[in-house]
Amino acid sequence: MTPPLRFRCFLVFVLAWSVLSIVSMFADFDLVVHMQVDPRAVKEIGGSAATLALVLLGLPLGVLIDRARRRSAMTVVPLLVAAGGLSVLAADALGSQSDGHAIAVLTTMGVLTTVASVVRDACLPSIAGRERLVPANALLSVVPLILALCLASVLSLLDDLVDVTAPILTVTMASLAALLFRTVDAAEEPAPPPAGLRWEMTEAIRFTARHPVLRAIALYLVVSALVAEFADEVADEALRVAAESAAIPLGSYFSVVNLSALLVPFVGALLAVLLHRRVGVFRLACAALLVSQPFTLLLALSGSPGGAIWYVVGTLVPMTGTAVAALALLSHRQALTPDRLLGRVGGLLLALATLADALGELLETAATPPTLLPGVAVATLAALAAAVPLLRTVTAEKSDTPV
Repeated sequence: MTPPLRFRCFLVFVLAWSVLSIVSMFADFDLVVHMQVDPRAVKEIGGSAATLALVLLGLPLGVLIDRARRRSAMTVVPLLVAAGGLSVLAADALGSQSDGHAIAVLTTMGVLTTVASVVRDACLPSIAGRERLVPANALLSVVPLILALCLASVLSLLDDLVDVTAPILTVTMASLAALLFRTVDAAEEPAPPPAGLRWEMTEAIRFTARHPVLRAIALYLVVSALVAEFADEVADEALRVAAESAAIPLGSYFSVVNLSALLVPFVGALLAVLLHRRVGVFRLACAALLVSQPFTLLLALSGSPGGAIWYVVGTLVPMTGTAVAALALLSHRQALTPDRLLGRVGGLLLALATLADALGELLETAATPPTLLPGVAVATLAALAAAVPLLRTVTAEKSDTPV
């Protein structure tokens, strides 16, 4: 049974993470959109700089996370986000807006809001306990969405005032998140004495490469990121075909599909919580991918009678399976990784996935746009190929400890 104090700390942690997740809605292009002369160039340069920074600094930042106390690591990230919002407010007050400042803020916010998930994943086992990681991760995935949906109507009223409200909301809510994180008490192991940045980074790489499960997870993330852009292009083509077949405007059709997709995180979280003890956490991830990804083939029927149904099923079922697998793999990784390696392993996986995603975008830009039928077949095979390292590890793993 979970001690009442730990349960209360976990609830505060969930609330703090939800608030910080809402901040990420403002701590992006909306935060600096009024500061630049060339918005498109600023957005492209800032996004590229953030990607490069995550690839180069993901693992070193993981080292810092492992060295720091959990409470301090949780608090510093939202405070830095608040500082970025304050710099925008100061520039507005002084009339010193510039493209350079906008790029710096956009890059910094992109790195911080992404690295925040590494901090969250590293801190969670110390707060919720390693025996309840799947339900804990499920809550952390859906509660921010519920809060965002509850605030959506209020935030939509502020669209016309985004120049003023985005920096103010960023500072206010990031400060609130930092205050909430500060009250969370984590039962953590003491950090070992620093052994040098290079040695600590090498230790994380060696641990990930030698552990069969972590190695399989890393390969899955890399391959999935490489083919993600291609899969998105195929889904967009299927959406266009389905909308034309149903004689519905593409924008309206896209809105309906997006509303349906809101159910995916909730269904995925529910399935992961219900099945992880019966099936086993790692086996659940593999089964979810094997069962769901072949439904992508139904996108080939988007132009046939009832194409709307085939498109929705061919899109949402694989998305749900991916959501279940993501929750299960994250929880299994947290359970397997020593406490003071969680930040480094998470930072390494983040850097690898970011690099693979950038390479996938470059390959997709250079490639010819896919036609529907062969594109669907290739996307399905690519999704199943990404799961191959996981499947091979399942057969070699003697036991799958429930989380």
